[in-house]
Amino acid sequence: MQGVSIVICCYNSSCRIPETLRHIALQEVASDIPWEVIIVNNASKDNTVEIANAEWIKYNCTANFTLVDQPIPGLSAAREKGIEVSAFEYIIFCDDDNWLNENYVNTAFETMESHPDAGIVGGQSIGFFEIEKPFWFDKFSQSFVVEKPLSESNYLAESREYLAGAGMIIRKDFIKDMQAVGFKPILTDRIGKSLMSGGDYELCLIAKYLGYRIFYEENLGFVHFMSEERLNWDYCLRMTTEGHAIPEIIYDIYRSCFSCSQSNKKQIFVKLYYKLMLFYLFYLIFPEERGIKGILSFFTNIHLFFHKQPGSVIQRKLLSSKNKLLFLINNRKLLKQNFILIQQLFIRIKNYRLNIENT
Repeated sequence: MQGVSIVICCYNSSCRIPETLRHIALQEVASDIPWEVIIVNNASKDNTVEIANAEWIKYNCTANFTLVDQPIPGLSAAREKGIEVSAFEYIIFCDDDNWLNENYVNTAFETMESHPDAGIVGGQSIGFFEIEKPFWFDKFSQSFVVEKPLSESNYLAESREYLAGAGMIIRKDFIKDMQAVGFKPILTDRIGKSLMSGGDYELCLIAKYLGYRIFYEENLGFVHFMSEERLNWDYCLRMTTEGHAIPEIIYDIYRSCFSCSQSNKKQIFVKLYYKLMLFYLFYLIFPEERGIKGILSFFTNIHLFFHKQPGSVIQRKLLSSKNKLLFLINNRKLLKQNFILIQQLFIRIKNYRLNIENT
């Protein structure tokens, strides 16, 4: 059914959810656009459910309000539950710290209606800081999903593969296609206090492989609340060098397997594994400069492995490469299993798209 479902995944969100729900309740939605709000309680240990219920009844909002539980931890599992119970064709992933602009639902609906080839649509965000913004924040703002991805509304070019999951709108037909090819996400996204991410990037890759496009709409805006606990260098390093960096291994496997499936070449895991090992080792030694200067720079910057230097882009690059190498070394068996799953997925996608073309 044409309409909009807002899915909010919550883990211990009692402090954050009131303001998020207030912005949703104040949406200015056309009377002919049906919409709903779904709260997914993802194994919270606080009173998120009670607070959400109490907050929503404060507002005279016509949208249907649903609370569901997802005991399986992880943002990806919570979003799947929200999709499962959703009633409408267009689904907005609203994080518990996203304050949607009052026209978000309207704009999401209109953008999806006018771009039927878009499987995913996203917008832009600005930050609201609980404490003074750190001096280094702007250099890393994209990692915190405080960004304007493009200068104006447009489809993403081939060179840019994804939009962030916060505020993302997904077409349910795309979800049905994912189910038809048996797609199961490899990346679980955040679980509890873990900062592992990548589920949004994985979705964008699958959309592309299934033939959908990704559209950026500049009139889709929201405020991203930046809590005090996130605005420190330790958190930034953990998020970018572990939570964001390690999933890049999976993206590289996807890209390699897709390339081989397009050219009908057989990809061999051992070959790809050592190629990635050498690739990340190269960027560990040469994070910026190449040749002798790069080697000298590596030894000059070796202290960055042991001592925090707030705002250091080189430190982020070095630790990202180190963590990816360690993950490769310690998880070869798991990566081989993922490699096989991705190969099998591309076979199913190829057959599925051929069947559609022939009908």
